[in-house]
Amino acid sequence: MKALLGDDVAISASLLYPREPVDLQLDDPEAVLADITGYLRAAWASLAGGAALPGPDTGGDYDDLAFALPANAGATYCKRKMPAATERLGEVAQVWEAE
Repeated sequence: MKALLGDDVAISASLLYPREPVDLQLDDPEAVLADITGYLRAAWASLAGGAALPGPDTGGDYDDLAFALPANAGATYCKRKMPAATERLGEVAQVWEAE
């Protein structure tokens, strides 16, 4: 938005709930944007390097691709494979811990 509107316009990032008087503002949008940019660059480098691996929710209740995993994958298979996947992903795995 800054690129479109210019520097003389004040911009704030927030979630506004119109039915209730709630406005959740993002404290430091520039820092969040820098973090997201870093995660996206790391993810791109990981994918370009051939590391498109499962994440922490693999095999969970909302995993649309769970049908491609071994039976009861969440109980054993995913737990066994996650340390190797996390190591291979390197800094991309940090996005799982981001707030």
